[in-house]
Amino acid sequence: MRDSMGRCSKPMPPWPLLLVAASLAGCAWVPGDAGEAEPQTGDPETAAARERSEGPATYSINTADDKLRWGTPITDVITAKTGVALEYELTIGEQFQRWDLWLAGNDYPDIIVLDPKYTARYKEAGAIIPLNDLIDAYGPHIKEKYGEYYNLLKDENGDIYSLYSVKNAQEAPADSSGNFIVQYEVLREAGYPELRTFDQLYELIRAYVEKHPTIDGNETIGFGAYMNGWTMKHAFNNPVIFGKGYPDHGNYTIDADGDVRYNPVSDDTKAYYKFLNKLYVEGLFDREAFSMDEMTLKAKIAQGRVLAAYAPSWMVDEAEKALRAAGKPERAYAHLPLYFDAETVDRSNAITPTSAGSSQWTISSKAKEPERIVKMIDFLFSDEGQILTQWGIEGEDYTVEDGKRTIDPELLRRRQTDVDIDYERGFKSVSTGDHMWFGIGHGALLADGDYATPLTKDYVRASYDETTKAVLGAYGKQVWADFLPPVEKVPGFLWQLTPPEETKVEEQRMDDTWRKHVPNIVMAPTEAEFETAWAAFVAEEEEAGVRKANAAYTRLWRRFVTTYSESLGGD
Repeated sequence: MRDSMGRCSKPMPPWPLLLVAASLAGCAWVPGDAGEAEPQTGDPETAAARERSEGPATYSINTADDKLRWGTPITDVITAKTGVALEYELTIGEQFQRWDLWLAGNDYPDIIVLDPKYTARYKEAGAIIPLNDLIDAYGPHIKEKYGEYYNLLKDENGDIYSLYSVKNAQEAPADSSGNFIVQYEVLREAGYPELRTFDQLYELIRAYVEKHPTIDGNETIGFGAYMNGWTMKHAFNNPVIFGKGYPDHGNYTIDADGDVRYNPVSDDTKAYYKFLNKLYVEGLFDREAFSMDEMTLKAKIAQGRVLAAYAPSWMVDEAEKALRAAGKPERAYAHLPLYFDAETVDRSNAITPTSAGSSQWTISSKAKEPERIVKMIDFLFSDEGQILTQWGIEGEDYTVEDGKRTIDPELLRRRQTDVDIDYERGFKSVSTGDHMWFGIGHGALLADGDYATPLTKDYVRASYDETTKAVLGAYGKQVWADFLPPVEKVPGFLWQLTPPEETKVEEQRMDDTWRKHVPNIVMAPTEAEFETAWAAFVAEEEEAGVRKANAAYTRLWRRFVTTYSESLGGD
């Protein structure tokens, strides 16, 4: 049954990953709506199935976002166009444990949003279905938007098991920014100094904390972080990667020869932990960091008491809106790149032809009429669907003049302070990578010659409040993206690939070891104790299997690079 719905009969070159990529080059869009995907057949059974599909259908989908709801202006149009609605199944707690429990209990949503590793596990268990034949029959817009990169959706057997956003743009999004945040008021009081290195940041926050030990009655936190939860890498690995100017390959780095190395045991990580240790010893590092999670850090940021942190814009967006709504725009943040030294060559501003990763939509083997799900996704990939989900509803969210769409000024104003407006309108959805819904890239063009999303430099500039514009002006910049280096294109990121199965035990040990030792290293009271704690950590990681993991990921990456160009083009 599953084979008849999705098995690809055409042999494919080996492809060791579940990776989506996209390009508009050489693609011609055919106007229409999701109805064009209906297969033409006179078979009575097919006709009966088509008749059944005309009725409404609701499919469950997992999300960790408790604000998502159906029944918004945008989702109402999706239902009207496709006959499909989504029922959000809230997942609470550790997502990996939840995915394991679902698989063990054979009880999961109709649409399961997974990462590459769990997509492979669910595939092996027969819990999700291949999508090839469904896309062939009902997904013309999906195939058109992926274009020459369509084959990158396929696994080593030529099967497609997941869908997510693609990138048809040739440049980084206009809202790109550095991943370190520094409070506006700190910069203003210091006279908007040059800020490029960790050492410069240390001097800046040390001086401010000495002068302002409390903010609004709360203890001032010089540098914030968090450890609880699987996202601890955001605080204790990613700053190292971006501080060295490397492309983001997760917990690994890749050299020019394609050799992969586990980053937490690197000399660079040691240097960063030494920086954190210095902050901790001097009372500038949040002493609750090792017992709190991401949400707690966000809450502290929203109080305006955290001076700096590694916190990408997606993490602090709502907190900054809350600060502005509370009349504290000066406590919002500059989004800057920071480095180990001023001579660092930054190659971190990389883009890929895919949004593969932690938000891959798969279809459960239990889902009734899975073709309806594919038809809905195909509508979202159509130009009509792109305009609806990225721009909104004409006359309400945007206007059209001389063939160009312009976001409504009132929506722009509300987005500066209202954390719920995009939920209320329906712009928010379960993520599909770099976009809500299924995007094709900020800066990509639709058939009408206008942009697929409103995210242009002018839009980003217009969305800033006056305080933000003043801070940028002090540095001679227009948008935060102006602080970044030129964009570099890469075929993919290591974390987008399906991890090697042969090292899953070792990687769990490595992760557990890392989590156990980081507090001891950062909180070491003396330099000698820091060195002892670091040496113990590296030794235990070696025993956990670092070398085996490095070798396995090196093979994976080299296979990926070798087959990348071979897999382009064709059906």
